[in-house]
Amino acid sequence: MELQDAINRRHSVRQFTDQPVGKQTITKIVELAQRAPSWVNSQPWQVYCATGKALQAIKDAYREQDATGNHGNPDLAVMSREDWDSQAQANMKQWRHEIVHHFADFDEAHAKMTQASESLYDSPVILYITIPQNTPDWSIFDAGLFAENLMLVATAEGLGTIPTYNSVRFPAILHRVLGVPENERFIVGVSLGYPAKTTINTYRSARQPIEETLHFKN
Repeated sequence: MELQDAINRRHSVRQFTDQPVGKQTITKIVELAQRAPSWVNSQPWQVYCATGKALQAIKDAYREQDATGNHGNPDLAVMSREDWDSQAQANMKQWRHEIVHHFADFDEAHAKMTQASESLYDSPVILYITIPQNTPDWSIFDAGLFAENLMLVATAEGLGTIPTYNSVRFPAILHRVLGVPENERFIVGVSLGYPAKTTINTYRSARQPIEETLHFKN
């Protein structure tokens, strides 16, 4: 698959089949993703691959926390959408409007989105990307470059992905289940698998017009 095709085909998959993804395929995806640039070639990222019983243990533990009303304490700070820049707020509101109207009615949209989020999208694989605590904020940028490479390679391999805050809401659970050293912080979890043929996966979010994004100065 050509790079431009992979970029255009990549989108957030919110429901996966239970078809397993082979270890060899996962290894190939991560190995190619490692070609991402980083500050002074620091390559700060580590990848922890959760599948099978380990991933189920994570999902079960998350459900238990949700049932108590605990919304999580991720390693990266979050902020209310109302506090974001106005342009970002407008994009998020537009996304919400479009994805809700992608379904027959609001109730169906709400039910499907909630179920997808609570089940961590039924993904058979989650690749958790971490960086050391003792790194600058630039390492977060580096991890983002690595994650994008990872998702594009996965797309080229015929797989779907979605990077989520939802998957890293409870770092203590992830440290325990995955055996991740305490001096690493979780940046994002990338769900990986084969997309299910469902309405939620046919939605494609829009992008701002290029003239509103690219600014030339001669």
